[in-house]
Amino acid sequence: MSNKIMNRAIYPIFLYLCRLNLHLNYTYMKKTLFLFVLTLIYCGSVYSQEQKPTKDSTGQREQATEVTTFDSENLDDDETTTSGFIPGLLHSSNDVYNSNTSYTFGIAYFKSRGIDSKYQTIAMNGLEMENSVTGRASYSQWGGLNNMFRYPENVLNLNPASFVFGDLGGATNYNVRASSYRKQIRANYSLSNRSYNNRLMLTYATGLIGKGWSIAASASARFGSALSYVEGTSYTGYSYFLAAEKKFNQEHALNLAVFGAPTIRGLQSNSTQEVYDLTDNHYYNANWGWYNGEKRNARVRNVHEPVILLTHYFTPKSNKYQITTTLGSTFGRSSTTSLNWADVPDPRPDYYRNLPSYYADDPNKDLFAFYTNAWQTDESFNQINWDKMYEINQTAAALGNRAQYIVENRIIDHVQISGASNIVANLTDNIKLSAGIDIRGFHQRNFKTINDLLGGSYWLNEDKFADGESPENPDLLYDDLDNKGKELGVGDKFGYDYAFNVYRQKLWATANFTYNHIDFHVGLSGSTSEMWRTGYMRNGRFPTTSQGNSEIKVFPDFGAKAGITYKINGRNYLVLNAMYQTVAPSVLESFISPSIRNDFTENLVSEKNLAADFSYIMNYSGVRLRLSGYYAKFMDVTDLFSFYHDDYGSYVNYSMTDIDKENIGIELGMEVKIGAMFTIALAGNIGDYRYTNRPNVTITADNGYDVLGNGSAEYSETVYWKNYHVAGTPQIAGTLGLKFNHKYWYVNINANYFDKIYCDLNPERRTSEARGTLAETSELYQAVVAQQRLKGQFTLDASVSKSWKVGRNTIGFNVSATNILNNKNLVTTAWEQRRFDYREYNVNKFPPKYYYALGTTFYVGINYTFN
Repeated sequence: MSNKIMNRAIYPIFLYLCRLNLHLNYTYMKKTLFLFVLTLIYCGSVYSQEQKPTKDSTGQREQATEVTTFDSENLDDDETTTSGFIPGLLHSSNDVYNSNTSYTFGIAYFKSRGIDSKYQTIAMNGLEMENSVTGRASYSQWGGLNNMFRYPENVLNLNPASFVFGDLGGATNYNVRASSYRKQIRANYSLSNRSYNNRLMLTYATGLIGKGWSIAASASARFGSALSYVEGTSYTGYSYFLAAEKKFNQEHALNLAVFGAPTIRGLQSNSTQEVYDLTDNHYYNANWGWYNGEKRNARVRNVHEPVILLTHYFTPKSNKYQITTTLGSTFGRSSTTSLNWADVPDPRPDYYRNLPSYYADDPNKDLFAFYTNAWQTDESFNQINWDKMYEINQTAAALGNRAQYIVENRIIDHVQISGASNIVANLTDNIKLSAGIDIRGFHQRNFKTINDLLGGSYWLNEDKFADGESPENPDLLYDDLDNKGKELGVGDKFGYDYAFNVYRQKLWATANFTYNHIDFHVGLSGSTSEMWRTGYMRNGRFPTTSQGNSEIKVFPDFGAKAGITYKINGRNYLVLNAMYQTVAPSVLESFISPSIRNDFTENLVSEKNLAADFSYIMNYSGVRLRLSGYYAKFMDVTDLFSFYHDDYGSYVNYSMTDIDKENIGIELGMEVKIGAMFTIALAGNIGDYRYTNRPNVTITADNGYDVLGNGSAEYSETVYWKNYHVAGTPQIAGTLGLKFNHKYWYVNINANYFDKIYCDLNPERRTSEARGTLAETSELYQAVVAQQRLKGQFTLDASVSKSWKVGRNTIGFNVSATNILNNKNLVTTAWEQRRFDYREYNVNKFPPKYYYALGTTFYVGINYTFN
């Protein structure tokens, strides 16, 4: 097959992707054309070479060419080769710390080194998969496709990667090339009491077959709620995957992969400790109630965001380099339902006015006793009362009035067109160069629709919080000035309708140098990010700045990384890595109130990151060890959230800038073999993650009206939280495990401990205004500013697996139990409510909310593979 035919296959597909991109924005289209030009240049250069058709004489699929490396397990105890060369480390191999913690620490929502997932690069066929709005990859896009995404290439932390530049939290690349899956038919069934109860999965792969074709496919279904730990939740999910590869000759191959995972699930709520104590249940869920004899959840998420990847592989006969070019598109919808109401009490059962503590100061204690008894005995009180809402709405409809309760649907539609081209080249025997380009355009539209009128007749597009705020300007009441007073029904948009637009282009290169006793690498990256908002609804509070395009913000950024490995011998290594980068602020933190206006946050700058680690690595046949010290500094971080401010009597936007954080710690991973069958594993992390400065905050009233008492709708102050702990992960975690491996029997037992778990801070409680005139030595002052530390907890896990050969086929099973001791007191997430009692400084009026780790959970899986 000639290169001309190969190129003709690429161009129409890319032109089609460009047409899909037209509705993003004309600016997007111009810049996406730049990617098209690069593709033309690349394909033209390939076509200009005189290539003769060849045939794969072996009938086996070809693998990507990489610089030759050595596994130290295959070395003799002499520690070096006869030439004096000591092999380097395999940075993508099975790290002794990561392999013993990645699953075991998951129950506590542990973050490695305290680093958020947005600082980890997830790629497929070399194309980064991050969502340009959240900054994170969405694993739900390929959920349930375990067999197709089981063995990624992981590069940990600051180590160099060959497929992307990488980030502070490392990089992962999933290879979805059809020929990379071994020939098989595999069937799986799983039973669990975690997020789903039952899973069926079927996988098929042809390997390399006639005329250079390879096919790989998988489908799965996950469903059930009967065994769910959290009452009122449910799960229904399907997944599909198809990859087809055509190998034209020994140098060219083209792969198309399509996959998705449509999922519908009923969500769990978090709540205060008072609620958990009243119900004697750390998994109480306020999101559901009885309706027509069934449990109905008000918070249901429906997600389907398919991915299409077209990848061209070019490996010349010399095998000196390989170029991988991937064009990708991801699109789809994520929607979440929620209750909404107007001119009636809050229907959520755990709303603070519905709790006994709200009536604790009642002189007669009658109300306190009534609410306590109702919470403990009456499900129509401690769960959502659907019948009551229907009754109220039907009464209003009979009188010709609007509905007072509805179920709304918060919808996020997105489309992304992206492309990346990477080269890995062996320049000499000692130098390997990895480089690439990544260009993407992202458009995300956000809006709400009416999902269910709950027996009501119509809804109005009015802001319940703006009613009466400014009698001289009644337009403040309307979310849509162009449709004032319009009666809305099911499916109609209301509330807000706007889009985020993000465009990014990035260049990067990393050079790796390998010598007898020293390996080192250096890398550079440069990027530009553009973002703007487009409003589709003219809001009464900001009639001139809510509709149309905002200004476009441009952020140029760069990154630099370097590392050196001293090879003491073939078993012992010293590794030092460092990285500095600037990162454009997230679009979610860049707009003051994106749902209703185009205004950017003030003093918006790129975030700065500095990180380093130093490791000692030992690798003998009986002992494996890695001991690392690490440091990370996050500077000029921006954070934005909105809440109802009781003192101002209005919704406000809380924009924090110039936030600095520091993570420092050590981590240890070690395995010691005891005989031929047993291994003792020890792994742990001791960290200290803190805020290191006093950031600035700008408080802006959501109604654009002067409620802040300073003649404007904006107010600035300082947050005094220097040296407070950063929440979101245990800062101490450890595991001690025993492994058994004999004749395809695998048994693991792990005892785990988690500590230094902190409650996420409400910055408003650490401001001068919130503290008022309280004396710093008073108990009340200390209660206001103190940060809660949750109690450390133990868990115990175990798993057993076994496989057998049945002729040419294989049957296997896996049984695992997590948290065998049924510890239900491990807090995974804790956060202080944004609302605060400014009059009495009562921190218990709006106490923290928590999520608890599940008690004992199990997983049983069985598989049969036809080879």
